[in-house]
Amino acid sequence: MSDSQSPPRPSARVAELDRRFPPARRIRKRSEYLRVQRAHRGTRSPHFIVILAPGPEAECRLGVTVSRKVGPAVERNKVKRRVREFFRLHRTKLQPAHDLLIIARAGADKLSFKDVELELAETLGITADRGRDSV
Repeated sequence: MSDSQSPPRPSARVAELDRRFPPARRIRKRSEYLRVQRAHRGTRSPHFIVILAPGPEAECRLGVTVSRKVGPAVERNKVKRRVREFFRLHRTKLQPAHDLLIIARAGADKLSFKDVELELAETLGITADRGRDSV
């Protein structure tokens, strides 16, 4: 480490770790996806269907579904990355102990990250201020 580089502050490190997306925060099994879908507490936006259901874990978890109707694999993966980044940045504003399933609809591949962020924030009823506390 050179003189111009200093180790990260502990508070910065904690904030960095808090924004990770480990497997414990993901819906992974088909049975879990089906359980959330049966909750039927979903809302629609022009490009997404958002379903929120009470979950078995203490923290909010995310599942993302993007069908081939959205586009080729490259575009579907881009949509998934953008949705996961939205969740990573805003999960502290979501209800704890809930599972969130986001299903992308046709046209979602044309959205920028900012558009995805604004649309999902509006659909979920949260502000899109990227996780910073407002004063």
